[in-house]
Parts: sequence; structure tokens; C-alpha cells
Amino acid sequence: MDKVIDIQDRIPSMREKRRRKTNKKFIFILAVFCIALLFLLYFQSPLSKIGTIHVKGSVLQDDQFYIQKSGIETDGSFWGFKVHDVQQALTRLEGVQQAKVSRKWFHDVEISITEWKTVAYLEEKGQYNILLENGETFHGETIKPDVPILSNLDDVKVAEKIIKQLLKMDKNVFQLISEIIYTGDEVDTDSLVIYMDDGYEVHAKIPSLAEKMEYYPEITAQLSGYEKGIIDMEVGTFFTPFSEAYGTGKEGEVDEEESE
Repeated sequence: MDKVIDIQDRIPSMREKRRRKTNKKFIFILAVFCIALLFLLYFQSPLSKIGTIHVKGSVLQDDQFYIQKSGIETDGSFWGFKVHDVQQALTRLEGVQQAKVSRKWFHDVEISITEWKTVAYLEEKGQYNILLENGETFHGETIKPDVPILSNLDDVKVAEKIIKQLLKMDKNVFQLISEIIYTGDEVDTDSLVIYMDDGYEVHAKIPSLAEKMEYYPEITAQLSGYEKGIIDMEVGTFFTPFSEAYGTGKEGEVDEEESE
């Protein structure tokens, strides 16, 4: 026979369960209220305002330029801008390859800019603009990069070929170049005359420029102690002293191996 439990015996346990359930609801409501209050206090406090805006990677323009173009302001709302929208606006700026915006800590913002690499100064009618690796020119006066001057060039396709070679070139050799003059014509479209900081003049072809210039330090080391002159890399590698090429009017070429 089943045992019959008196309802009076169950009342205390039912009351305890109801009390615990009520307590849980109260704690939940209190937690939600506290969180909402904290959010309200946060957005009303200086902690929700932008403190410092950091800019990384700026060379073509100064930091303040990118801050202004981002539309983000110090003391503005830390959550009052969309990262994606700011990044798109910055990427559309002249000379910018990529932009990344991120919130740091509780109230700082970091703008990381990746600019197109500066390849050369492009001389155009006496004006010098900065030639970037994407083939575009940057019209700015805020920087003076240590890059060569590229002269006598108005063909975009030829410029792109030269840029490709300069980007492949050894950095130490690239920094020795003072000026590159395009001397190509309808018959020979790839000729270059290059003036080096160490006093030599190099004659080269665009397609093999980076490959040939890789040996430039080795060649000049072998010519140490001799008169400066022209290093012809167009086909083989030949050396002609300036006195023979220009000074005395005597024409001729001396293989650099024979000049040792």
C-alpha cells in the first residue's frame, strides 16, 4: 500500500522552493540594473571619451593629416565611429596602400597606415614629384626621401618597367643611385644612363637593370684606385675612364678585367 503524504508536510519545502526562486529573480533583476547603471555611468564619464590618437607608419604625410582625415577627434565618443568606414576613408587618400584602425585599452585609438613605397623623384618640367611603387605620383612637399631622380621620362609603361627593376634591386646599391636618365628612343626603348653617388656613370638596359646592378659593388671594388669612368652594362660589362670618354676626345672602351 502506497504511503500517503500529508499536504501539511509538503508546505515547508514548497515555500523554500518559492523563496529561492524569488531570490534568483531578484538577484537577476538587480544584476541587470547594476550593469545598466555601470554602462550609463561609463558613457557619462571621461572613460568613454577618446584620450589619445596614435598614428603609425606615416611618412608621406604627417600624423595630424591622417587624424584629421579620419574624422576621429580627441574627447569624441570612443564608440561613436565605425572602424570599417574610417579605414575606407583613409585608404582612398593619395599615397595610402592600406589603413587599419583599432581601439586600444579603454579610450585610445590607433591608426596604422601602410603607404606605397617611394621609388624615385620624377622630374617633370622642372618640378619634382614623388614616384610611388604603384606608378602614381605624389604631390607633396612634406618629405624629402633618399631616392634617386628619374629624368626625361613621360611614358607610363616605361616608368612601370623601371619601377619594377628598382624594387628588385639590392637596397645598398639602390641607395648609391643619384639620378637615372631615360635615353631610350624609337629604335632602342630600354636605354638608361645612371649617375652614382660614388662618381661612376652606368649605362644599362631596363630589363636587366636589377640583375646587372647586383654586381656593381664587386665591379667598383676591382676598379678601386683607378680613374672614375663609365661602367657599361648594356651587353657585357665594360669600363671606360672619363678621360677617354669625355676628357681627351679619345674614344674606346676598356674591359674592366683588363684594367686591373
